[in-house]
Amino acid sequence: MSNQPGIHDKTFSQESDDRIKAAKQLGALFEVFPDRKQAFEDLLRLCSDRDSEVRVEAINSLTTVFPNVPEKELTWERFVNLTAYPVEQVFTAAVNALITVFPLVPDKGRAWKDLIELINSKSSIEDVSRGIVSSLQNIISEYPDREHAWKDLLEMTASEEPYARKKAASLLSMVFPGLPEGKKTKAWKDLLGLAGENGDLQVREQASKTIREVFPLLPDEKKDEGWEEMLELAGESADHAARMKILPFLPSVFSSVPDKNKAWETIFRLMEDERETVRKKAADVLVSISTEMSDKSRVWSDFIKLTGAQDEYVRDRSVDALSSVYQYLENKDAAWKELIGLTGSKDENIRTTAARALNRIFPYVSDKSQAYSDLVDLAEKEDNYVLREVARNLSSIHPQFYSEYGTDEVRAEIREINEIGRRNGEKEIKFSGFSGSASEKTAFLRKGTVTFSGPSRGQHDMGKNKEIAEGREMRDEDNAENGQFKEKESKKSAYDFLRLKGEREKYARKDSAGPFSETYSGIPEKKVIIEELLRLSSDPNPQIRRGAIETLLARYSREAGKAQDIWNELLRISEDEGTGVRKDAAGLLSHVFPAVEEKSGVFFDIIRLVESRETQLRRRAAELLPAAFAYSGNKQRAWNDLVKLTSDEDREVRKGAVLALSSGYHGVPDKGKVWNDLIMLSSHNDSFVQREVTRALGPAFFYMPDKTMAWRDLQALVDNPYVYVRRYALRSLGRASLWRAIKAENEAAYLFGLKEAVKYFKEASEASVGTAIPEFYHPFYESLLQIFFAERSSALESERYLSAVTGETGYLAENRKLQGVLEEFAGLLRTAGDLAPGDLSARKEFLENSTGAFDRASSIFDAVEEDAILSKKVVKKERQKFGKVVQEPKLKETLSGIRYRAKTACLKSKGTPAEKITCSISQRVRTWNFQDSERDKNELSRQLESFLNVLEAQVPYVPENRNIFEKLEDIRQEQDLLERCRKVSRLISLIPGARV
Repeated sequence: MSNQPGIHDKTFSQESDDRIKAAKQLGALFEVFPDRKQAFEDLLRLCSDRDSEVRVEAINSLTTVFPNVPEKELTWERFVNLTAYPVEQVFTAAVNALITVFPLVPDKGRAWKDLIELINSKSSIEDVSRGIVSSLQNIISEYPDREHAWKDLLEMTASEEPYARKKAASLLSMVFPGLPEGKKTKAWKDLLGLAGENGDLQVREQASKTIREVFPLLPDEKKDEGWEEMLELAGESADHAARMKILPFLPSVFSSVPDKNKAWETIFRLMEDERETVRKKAADVLVSISTEMSDKSRVWSDFIKLTGAQDEYVRDRSVDALSSVYQYLENKDAAWKELIGLTGSKDENIRTTAARALNRIFPYVSDKSQAYSDLVDLAEKEDNYVLREVARNLSSIHPQFYSEYGTDEVRAEIREINEIGRRNGEKEIKFSGFSGSASEKTAFLRKGTVTFSGPSRGQHDMGKNKEIAEGREMRDEDNAENGQFKEKESKKSAYDFLRLKGEREKYARKDSAGPFSETYSGIPEKKVIIEELLRLSSDPNPQIRRGAIETLLARYSREAGKAQDIWNELLRISEDEGTGVRKDAAGLLSHVFPAVEEKSGVFFDIIRLVESRETQLRRRAAELLPAAFAYSGNKQRAWNDLVKLTSDEDREVRKGAVLALSSGYHGVPDKGKVWNDLIMLSSHNDSFVQREVTRALGPAFFYMPDKTMAWRDLQALVDNPYVYVRRYALRSLGRASLWRAIKAENEAAYLFGLKEAVKYFKEASEASVGTAIPEFYHPFYESLLQIFFAERSSALESERYLSAVTGETGYLAENRKLQGVLEEFAGLLRTAGDLAPGDLSARKEFLENSTGAFDRASSIFDAVEEDAILSKKVVKKERQKFGKVVQEPKLKETLSGIRYRAKTACLKSKGTPAEKITCSISQRVRTWNFQDSERDKNELSRQLESFLNVLEAQVPYVPENRNIFEKLEDIRQEQDLLERCRKVSRLISLIPGARV
C-alpha cells in the first residue's frame, strides 16, 4: 500500500529535497493512490513551488500521469503558464510537456491556438518559441484541421524569427495532402508566391522543395497548368535556389503530367536559356524523362538537334540519350545513317558528338559486321577522319574485328619495324588493333596520320605538326638511302602513325614551349628563364621541381626583373588556344605565385583564371584562392566573389572558394554579412562546403558584432538534418561558450561558461557520423575543467589528454606535425596547474591563449578529420612500375558485376512500382565499358555522374528512401573510380525496394 498521506505531508516540507522526492513519488504512484484528486492537486501546487527543481519534477510527473488526470484542460493551461517562468529548466520542461501531451488534449483546436500564440507572441521567451517550432512536425500529425494549420504556417513564414520562417515553410508539405480538394489550387498559388524572387532565401528553398513534392497531389485538371508554373519558376526565375530545388526533381513527377508532349516542349525550350546551370539541369531532365515519351522518333530528333550545342555538358547528355533511345526506334537503320551523315558536318561539335554516339549505339546494331564494313568503306570513300577514328575505337572494343579483317600481315610489319627500331636504339611500339584488310589498312593509316591531331588545335600547333611530319619524312628518306629502312611506302606510313601516337605527348610539350619562350625575347634572360621553368615543371620529383623553380624565380627577381613579369605572362598565355599551352601555364601557377612581389591585385587575376574553360588551369587557380585572399586589397569585394564561386559547377572550384572563406573571414569589414553568408552556406548541397563553413562558425563567433543573433543561429543549426553540420554546430556552440567564459566578470560566470563549453564539445563528439572521427576539443577542455575546479593533478590530466587523443588518431607514427601540436596542448594543460586558485584574470587569459592555439592548429586538425571522414571513401590508386593501374582488371570485373546486379534487380522488380526505374538502370549500365585507356576512365566517370543525377531525379525524396540518398551522397564523395563502381553495384541492389 502506498503512503499517500505521508507523501502529501512531504509536499509542505521546508526541505526542497523532500518536496522533490514527493513530486517524483506522486508521479510514480499516481495510479494506485486512493485519492487521485488529492494527488493531482498536490502536483499542481508543486508546479508553482519556489524551488525551480521542484517545479521541474512536478511538471515531469504531471506529464507522465496526464492520461489519468481528472482535469486535462486545467493541466494544459498550467503548462502554458509555466512557459513564461524565467528559468530555463522550468520553461524547457513545460514546453516538452506541451508537446508530449498534445495528442491527449480533448480540445485540440484550443491547444493548437495556444501553441501558435506562444510561437508568435513577442512576450514569449525566445527558447520557448524555438522549442515549440522544432517539434511542430509531431504536433501537426495530431492536428486534424489542415486548413487552419495551413493558414497559421503560412503566416509564420513571415515571422521575424528566421528559424520559425524556415521550419514553417518546410512543414507545408505535411499539411498539403490533407487539404480539401477545392483548397489545393489556392494552396498551390500560396506556394508559388513563397518560392518567388522576393523574401527569405530559406523560405524560397523550402517552398520550392514543397512544390515539387505536392505536384502529384494537384487535381488532374490543374496539373498541366501547374507544370507550366513549375517550369516558369525553375527556368525563368533568377532565383538559383528555386531552380535547383525544382529542376532536378521534375522527372519524378513527369509520369503524373497529363500532356507529356507539351511538358516535353516546355523543358526543351530551357535548352536555349542563357544560364549554364539551367541548361545542364534541363538536359538531365530530358534524358531522364525520354524513356516515358511514347514518340521516340521525336525524342531522337530533338536530341540530334542538341549535338551541335555550344555547351559541352549538353552534348554529353545528348550522347547518353541517343544511345538510350536508339534501341527503341522502329527504323534503326535510318538513325544509324543519320549519325554517320553528321560526322561530315562542318560543325566540329556535331562531328565529335555524332562519333561518340556511333560508338555508344554500336552494341545495339543488329548486323555489326556489315555496319562496321560500311563504316570503313564510307570513311575511305569520303576521306572522313572522324569515321576512321570511330572505326579504330570499335576495333579495339570489339575483338571480333581483329581477325575478321586479317591483321597478321600488319602485325608482321610491326615486328619488322620494331627490329629495325631496336637496332637504331628506338623504343618498341605496340599493336593496338586494326580493322580492314592489310592492303586497305596501310592506306587507312596513312590518311589517319595526316589528321591524327584533329582540327581543334590552334594554328601554331598545326604548323608544328607539319614540321614534325616533314622532319620524320626526311629521317625516313635518309634511312632508306643508307639501306637501314628499305620497306614499302605503306609500311612507313603505318610506322609514322604509330610513332606519332607514341610521341604525341612529347611533341605537345615541345609545341607549347614556343609561346612561352617567344614572349620573352625583348627582355634579357626571360627567354632562358621561361624555358628552364617549363623543363623543371615536368620533373617527376616534386621536391626537386619545387626547390629548383623557387631558386630560379628568386634568382631572376634578384638579377633580371620581377616575378610579377612572369606572372603577367602566365595570365596572357593562359588564354592561348592550345590546350597544352594552357596546361603548362596551370602547372606553373602555384610556383610563381609565392614569388610575386605585389600580391594585392593577384586575387582578382586568379578569379579570372578560375573561370577558364581549361579544367586543369581552373582547378590549379582554385587551389590558390585561400592564399591569394589573404593578400587581397579589397577584402569585401573578394569575399563576395568567393561566395559566388561556392555555386560553381566544378567541385574543386567550390572547395577552393570555401577554404578561402573559412580561413579569411576575419579580414572582411562587414562581419555581419560574413556571418550571414556562412550560415547560408551551411545548408549548401555540397557536403564539403557544409562541413567547412560550419567548422569556421566557432572561431568566427569571436568576431561577430551581434553575438546574441549568432548564438541563435548556431542553436538553429543543431537541428540540421546533415549530421556533420550538427556536429560542428555543437562544437561552434562550445567555442561560443568559451567566449562567454573569457568575458566573465566573476568566477561563477567563468565556471558556467567553461562547463557549458565542455557539455557542447561532448555532444559534438558523440554525434553519430557513421565513422570514428578523432576528437581534440572535448578531452582538452574536460581536463582543464578538472584541473581548475576539481583540483586534479595537471601532470596526470595532461598525460590522460595525450593518451586519449593519440588513441583516437593513431597518426603519431606518421604525422610529426600532429604529434608536435598535441604535445603543445599537453604542455598547456601542465601550465594550467601552475595558476593560482581564484586568479580569474589569469584563468581567462589562459582560456584565450588556448582558443588561439586551437585556431593555429585548426588546419592540421581539420585535415585529420577530413582524412577520417573520407577514409572509407578514398582508396589510393596503386600503380605498377610502368604506370599500369593495378585495379583495372578489378574494374572490369566490377562493371560486369554491375550489369549482372542491374539485370537481376530488373527481374526482381517486375510487377512492382519500382520496375520502370530499375529496368531503365539495367538498360543504362549495359553500355558501360572499360578498355584500359585514360579516355575510357573519363568516359566511365562521366557515365557514373550522369547515372547518379538521373537516379536522384527519378527516386522520390521521401523518408523511406533516405538510405538510397545517403548512399548517393557517399558515392559522390568517393574519389576512387573502382570504389565508386563497387558502391554503385551495392546501391543498385536497393532500387527494387525503393518507395516510388
